[in-house]
Amino acid sequence: MKPNAFTPAALMCGVAVLFGGILVGSLGAATPAAADPVKIAALPGQVGIPFYTSMQCGAQAAAKEFDVKLSWAGPPDWDIAQQQPFIDAALQLKPQGVILAPTDSGALVSQVEAIEAGGTPVVTVDAPLDKPVETQSIQSNHYLGGEAAAKAMNEVAGGEGTFVVVGMRPGLPDIDARVKGFVDTFSKENPKATILPVLYPETSSTKAAEQVAAAIQANPDLKGVYVTHSAAAEGASAAILEAGMRGKIKLISFDADPQQIRDLRDGVYDALIVQEPYQMGYDAVKTLAQLVRGEVKKSDIQHDHFLPSVIVTRENMSDPKIAASFYKATCD
Repeated sequence: MKPNAFTPAALMCGVAVLFGGILVGSLGAATPAAADPVKIAALPGQVGIPFYTSMQCGAQAAAKEFDVKLSWAGPPDWDIAQQQPFIDAALQLKPQGVILAPTDSGALVSQVEAIEAGGTPVVTVDAPLDKPVETQSIQSNHYLGGEAAAKAMNEVAGGEGTFVVVGMRPGLPDIDARVKGFVDTFSKENPKATILPVLYPETSSTKAAEQVAAAIQANPDLKGVYVTHSAAAEGASAAILEAGMRGKIKLISFDADPQQIRDLRDGVYDALIVQEPYQMGYDAVKTLAQLVRGEVKKSDIQHDHFLPSVIVTRENMSDPKIAASFYKATCD
C-alpha cells in the first residue's frame, strides 16, 4: 500500500480511494398540492443506536427543508419479526412515501413490490433488497468498505500471522459484502496470512466478546480483528482489552459510534470505516418529497445511490471535515 494511503486528501470516493400483511388496496397516495406537507413513513432497521440516530437527524433536517411530515419508528434489534409490525402500522396511515431499511433482503421484496404497485414510492436505505423493486436504494458500497479495511489492516498489522473477521449472520447482503471485500483483498495481497472462519455474533456485543476472546486464546499469533458493525465492535474491543492486547492485536471496524471514536483516540482501534447515515436519511426524504410533488420523474431517479465512506485514524480524526462524519447519539 502506498505510504500516503491515510492522508486526508485520499479519504473520499465511494470508499473508492479511501478507502404479511400488506393492505394493497390502501397503499395508493394522491399527489399533494405543492403547499401541502408530504407524508413520509421512515422505518429504520433498528432504533437506539448512533448509526440510525444519525440517519434520523438527516431525515429530520430534510423534512424541515422540504416541508415533510415525517414519522420514524422501528424495532430495538435487527429482526424482521420485530420490524414487521412497524411496517404494517405505518402503511395503515397511508404515507405518500416510504423509507425502509430492510432487515430481511428477501422476505421484504414482495411487500415493497406491493407498496410500489399501490402507487407509493419506496426508498431503501443502508441495506439492499435481493431484487431492485424499490424506487431507489441508498447505501454505502459495502464491498469497497471491506476492501479499504483490508488495506488498512495490511498497513497497521502486516501480512503475516492470523486474522479474524466478525460478521453478523450469514445471508445479509450488506454485511456479507463487507466480509467478502476484506477477505478477497487481504488474502490476495497477503498469501502467507491465515484468516480464521468468520464469526457470527448477530447484534450481540456479549456474543462478540465471547467469540473474539476464544479466538485470542486459541490463536497466540492473532494479529488483527476486523469487525463489520458497531454492536460486534463493542464486544471485540472489550475482549482485546480484557486480554491485555490493546495495540498488539490490531482492531479495525465499520462505523463511528461515540464510544468507538473515544476508543480510537485511546489506541483500542487502529482505523474505522465510517459511513454516511446522516446523508442517507437526508437524501431519502429529499428524493421522495420531490418525487411525490412531481418535481422529478421516477424514470429520472438512479436506482443505486452509493454514498462514500471515510477511513478515520488517530492521525486524521481531529480534522473538522473528518470529524463531521462521526455518528450522533442525539440530534442537535
